[in-house]
Amino acid sequence: MTVFLTRRLFVRSGSAVVFLAVWFSAVSLLADEAGDLAKEKPVSQSHFQDEVRPVLVEYCAKCHDPADESDPVGLLRAETAADVANDRGIWASVAEQLSNRTMPPADEPQPAEAERLRVTQWIDEHLKRTACDQGPFAGAPVPRRLNREQYEYAIEDLTGVEFDFVETFPSDGGGGEGFNNNGELLFLPPLLMERYLEVAEQITERVIDVPLYDKEFFPITASESDAVDLRLVERGVAETSAAGESVGRFGVGRKASLSLIVYQDGDYVLRTRIEKEPGQGGKLAITLDGQKLAPMDFQGASGVGESKVEVRLSRGAHVLQYRVGEGLSPMRIDRVRVNQMSGGDPAGRSSATERLFAPGAPWIGKDDRQAARKILAKFTRLAWRRPVTDAELDRLLALFERGIGRGEPFAQAIKLPVQAALVSPHFLFVTEQEVHGTQAAAVSDLELATRLSLFLWHSLPDDDLLRLATEQKLSDPDELKRQVQRMVADPRSNRFAKEFAGQWLGTNAVGRTKIPDTNFFKPAYTSELVSDLRRQVTETMRWMLVENRPITDWIDADYVVINRRLAKHYGIEPMPPSNEEFQHVPLHDSPRTGIVGMGAVHMLTSYSRRTSPVLRGGWVLETIFGVHLPSPPPDAGTLPGGEKESKDKTVRERLEQHRANPTCAACHDLIDPIGFAMENFDVLGRWRDQEGKQPIDAAGKLPSGETFDGPQALRKVLVERKHDFREQMCRKMLGYALGRSLTDADACTIEQLAERLRKQDDRILSLVEAIATSYPFTHRDPPVD
Repeated sequence: MTVFLTRRLFVRSGSAVVFLAVWFSAVSLLADEAGDLAKEKPVSQSHFQDEVRPVLVEYCAKCHDPADESDPVGLLRAETAADVANDRGIWASVAEQLSNRTMPPADEPQPAEAERLRVTQWIDEHLKRTACDQGPFAGAPVPRRLNREQYEYAIEDLTGVEFDFVETFPSDGGGGEGFNNNGELLFLPPLLMERYLEVAEQITERVIDVPLYDKEFFPITASESDAVDLRLVERGVAETSAAGESVGRFGVGRKASLSLIVYQDGDYVLRTRIEKEPGQGGKLAITLDGQKLAPMDFQGASGVGESKVEVRLSRGAHVLQYRVGEGLSPMRIDRVRVNQMSGGDPAGRSSATERLFAPGAPWIGKDDRQAARKILAKFTRLAWRRPVTDAELDRLLALFERGIGRGEPFAQAIKLPVQAALVSPHFLFVTEQEVHGTQAAAVSDLELATRLSLFLWHSLPDDDLLRLATEQKLSDPDELKRQVQRMVADPRSNRFAKEFAGQWLGTNAVGRTKIPDTNFFKPAYTSELVSDLRRQVTETMRWMLVENRPITDWIDADYVVINRRLAKHYGIEPMPPSNEEFQHVPLHDSPRTGIVGMGAVHMLTSYSRRTSPVLRGGWVLETIFGVHLPSPPPDAGTLPGGEKESKDKTVRERLEQHRANPTCAACHDLIDPIGFAMENFDVLGRWRDQEGKQPIDAAGKLPSGETFDGPQALRKVLVERKHDFREQMCRKMLGYALGRSLTDADACTIEQLAERLRKQDDRILSLVEAIATSYPFTHRDPPVD
């Protein structure tokens, strides 16, 4: 089995050092079961000194003189087997370079094949056996904020409402193993904090319905400047003074006004109670926010009247003003009654509001502090992923009481503390207790619940996880496995399928940052098609999780997961019945199965108008097998003809010209054959037999000697390297689950995961369970100084 470190090859070209990625090693050409082909696996000190180092001295010392301090490789400075284990990255590259015959350089003397095999096998076995010599490694997590998708999913789980406002958040770049949940990059820029404040208000406005007004009264308070006879009048004194209102009689030309607050857009009726001297006539002018409304005409003998006005009001404060007209004696205007006719949920509660307040919670109870306390305790327990303390609740309740003191309805007053909870670091950030001392410590059950929910749901723990964590039962390995199975079966695991698979493979970029020339590919290119291409990756991952399929299905499956639209695009019969629902379709010996047959991959690895065997071959090496390819050297040149298709020459023919450059050939001999096997797929992933007027040649030969023709044959070659793919899958999923960059210290964990996965027939659920119960997932190290 090959080692799992970053693999690079150092090639001398003049005085420059060119970094080349390599893939096939002598050991990796063996199947998993062929490990006992060599009867002994020597890793001793004497074997290194007697059998390994002399070969390296003979063939490598010319370029890698141990006395040359400027040599960035310095492999011959290692004099003992322990030196090799202490410089794992360099020695992993040495083994691969030798096995791929890219070192020593072609114009230098070469070791015999037996010597190559002996050296590479010793290095691989030594690195493998010493991976765990330093003991278990957990890593020290850094505080990190929720990324865009985690924030969106968390709000959805808290409220039951899907929002699209995160599109206005800045993008989160990938880091570490290539995922945007890497804590090293998830800091909090000032502009994002401003967006959090804005969005918290938008969330509460949408999910908390303020009830319809039903005889809501707004008093008009008389002032000495406007009232000609400020006193409590006898008529109606009991009614008005009981509410603590002062009233006055307003003279001709004088104005009375009030500030009217509504909490929802809607249609309202404003009823104003007026009292005047009997027998007087005239008009009372009424304005709303400076706009004149229909005046109230007093012609009768009655001393009491009512102004009734129907208006459309937007949420917020409004100013209602009355002016006493000519011919009227001083009158009393004491209050305005507001009735809402429409707007919002007629029942006063939406499903999102019910989710927050819980059935049976009081709705309008302006002095009900206990009800508010229960609501906030329930909400913050989920949002903050732990029980909230009494002191924390008291601070939130103070915000609620401030709103009640302003005369706000219960539902309006509760919004501010909910907003405060959503902009709290306890919600926005994932933090864990720091380990003191020098020894690693197990994470708490509550911290484990958060790790697990972010891993499999990309969101918050639910009630079940929090209950088990609070009871300290979640850390039990058997219970942890049960919860993994429950969470994978839950529809929320579709987020894991989307975010992990889409980011690992890079297909989330298709149709977003990776877009072909849409005019050139009309009418075939549509928004529905590109959405389906992305979704196929997600649905395939989801199917594999639910059915517990082997991870090797990514390379060589006997089925596809598609909808009707994709079946038509791919030319697959019989077609599924629905464009909306994806379903499993058995296929045998088809170019469409496995990852090399997915249209999202083809679009991702193409230019705007033409395919690219280089991009496709490089993508397979880097993404599927973990090879780190370098940027082309400065003198590599470009492909003749650029990014457009040529009617006279295929891309393969133009690449042959390019590969005539010796600087380019070393890389392209490894990359291009894989890409050639995928040339029957065009930019949109459609099958083709010709490029322009020329037939497609999909044959390839790897430096290690394997030949193939077309995607089906390529898959058979790739699946023979399933041990390399297994380690890559373990590395990627572990990095995603931990939310941090992996280091050489994680090599032992990756090796253990890969071995456990092999013993479980490569079933994907066994990998998920193994990661969830692994040492770095359930422990943390002290911070590094």
